[in-house]
Amino acid sequence: MKRLQFIFFLIGGILCAQAQSTINFQAMPPTEGDMSAEVAQALKLKVEQILTRNSAAATSMYNAFVVEPQLNLLDEMSTEGLVRNIHVVKAELTLLAKNALDGSMYGSIVVPISGSGKDSKDQTLRSLIANIKVTDTQYTRFIRNARQKIMDHYTQNCGTIMQKAQVMINTGKYEEAVAYLGCVPETTPCYEQAAETLIQASELAKTIDCEGQLLIARNCYIRKDYDKALDILAKIPTNSGCNDAARAMTDSIEKQLNTPPDTVVVEKIVEVPVEKIVEKEVIKEVPVEKVIVKEVPAQQEASTPALNPKISYSKNNLEMKILSCEGVESQQAIIITFMVTSIEKSNNDKSWWYFENAIDTEGNSYKQIGRWEGTSYYSSSRDLPYGIPVKWKYYITPVYDKITGFSYVKFSIRGCDVTIKNLPVTWKQ
Repeated sequence: MKRLQFIFFLIGGILCAQAQSTINFQAMPPTEGDMSAEVAQALKLKVEQILTRNSAAATSMYNAFVVEPQLNLLDEMSTEGLVRNIHVVKAELTLLAKNALDGSMYGSIVVPISGSGKDSKDQTLRSLIANIKVTDTQYTRFIRNARQKIMDHYTQNCGTIMQKAQVMINTGKYEEAVAYLGCVPETTPCYEQAAETLIQASELAKTIDCEGQLLIARNCYIRKDYDKALDILAKIPTNSGCNDAARAMTDSIEKQLNTPPDTVVVEKIVEVPVEKIVEKEVIKEVPVEKVIVKEVPAQQEASTPALNPKISYSKNNLEMKILSCEGVESQQAIIITFMVTSIEKSNNDKSWWYFENAIDTEGNSYKQIGRWEGTSYYSSSRDLPYGIPVKWKYYITPVYDKITGFSYVKFSIRGCDVTIKNLPVTWKQ
């Protein structure tokens, strides 16, 4: 329980409840229809009072569980008063408890209400809403039943819920996935899995945001608009996945700013008259020597650094072979190509692949930057069948300096931490 509460704190409380043991709701505004915006807002506030009265009001605006009110007018009549006409209205208030992200329904209640007002219809409707009794025990039973149905729904549909969350992540709806997974009660079988996937979604949400800022800063850097680039880089949070890349770009810009301009020396050319003495050319016969041509073996090109890194594993469930490690200067990237083979049988071939960190031979860190081949992120999923070698590439980017190699590289594949040491880099244009 404490673990998931800590996760909630890290992602800024964008979750469905203050605690998983208590399921709370957010009041949604009704579809205005024939009512004015002011009347719709008054009805929403009344629903919030009902939720607060029953300790069921969510504090986050991103809550997935909502209560939506609907007002159905049944009978409306006018009577003549001494001074003004009086409007009498009878209606039904319907409350719907549901999931705003996937539309799942968890319960409803219909309560008859009535009210009267003078002059305008809006005044009559506001009187109608004011007559809703928030202390009515019907609302207490409605909330209690909705909470129980939510618990039952998540317990019985864990697999479907996790699939929907994964679709949200795959389509880039990270904040929705965070809210959706954050509502999984702790008593359900998929609670731990939901917590892990929630962390992944929240990290991806932060990474996407900072990667956009990093791209803008990089464009400024290319245009040599260093001041603007530094201003953008300074706003990237230090706890984001782009921090190392932002720091590397900042160092590179500062190095450019601190480099003194080249000194240009301009010499004055003075023409001086020179008297030239021309002597008579004497031609002498020069004996021609016999030229002996010897074959010289061509100089061999510098060989590519041998790939013989040290690879270690935290689990004995897979094997990795490094095929190449190439730097592409035009892309500011280093591409690591490797083959991974699962040596442990599993009922599920799907595996998560993460790039954790890399440290080059000069001590620079590249934590969680770059992307897997065919994706835009440092984490992705791919099938890893038992005994079948799977080839994939990882792009560490941006890399601003032409480094000679990595002292340390770490991947996490199928729950196994793979550590690579002494990995040389071969550069090409």
